[in-house]
Amino acid sequence: MKNIYYFIVILVLGFSQTTFAQWEGQKFIYGSASLAFNNSNPDLQKSTNSYGYNFDLGIGKFKTSTRAVGWTLSTSLSGGKQNLTSYINGIPVNRNKNGIIGMGAGVGRFWQFYKHFNDKVGIFGGPDVNVLYNNAKTYSTTTDSRLLITNKSNVVSISGGLKAGLYYKLSPKWWVTGSIAFSNFASVSYTSLKSEIEEDMYTSNQKTLNYQFSPSFRFPNVGFGLRYFL
Repeated sequence: MKNIYYFIVILVLGFSQTTFAQWEGQKFIYGSASLAFNNSNPDLQKSTNSYGYNFDLGIGKFKTSTRAVGWTLSTSLSGGKQNLTSYINGIPVNRNKNGIIGMGAGVGRFWQFYKHFNDKVGIFGGPDVNVLYNNAKTYSTTTDSRLLITNKSNVVSISGGLKAGLYYKLSPKWWVTGSIAFSNFASVSYTSLKSEIEEDMYTSNQKTLNYQFSPSFRFPNVGFGLRYFL
């Protein structure tokens, strides 16, 4: 909770000062991306790997010199290679699973408040609301490692949070931005999970509704993006 109070104090004190730049009415687009790749090749086991990306694209407009609003679109993908061992009549059977594991997409609305320290540098922060959909297909084995389980899930979630970042003006048209903290303080999600065991002709369906409230910030949260003014 102390982190939230500290963050609010920074915003209140910062945005009450005179700004150095007039941004009112200007529109912008921005994008950020992250990539991940991991490979494991142990001596006595088969190799495994995983990969994924997250990509965000947004458009916004400065309503005043210190306040901007806009929309975001986000996509994500994950995949990899997984090696599983199950036992049929006591005989081990190796199963290799390759390809895409999950995909996601979402749309969000943000409100940002700015403190321009000078014509080049400033900070910003504010709330956002996001609606996300994720689809995943994963594999596991039963507790006795005898059978292979295929899990298919669909998740729809709504979340609200706060984000803080900073910017540096490269030119009249370009900013580079960096994130420094975030908080997903509230979320509600609906999950539909289908589990199948082919060998036993077994199918299980589960539907759950989850909610979370966590009023805390995560420091630091390092990420970079580019912003272009139209």
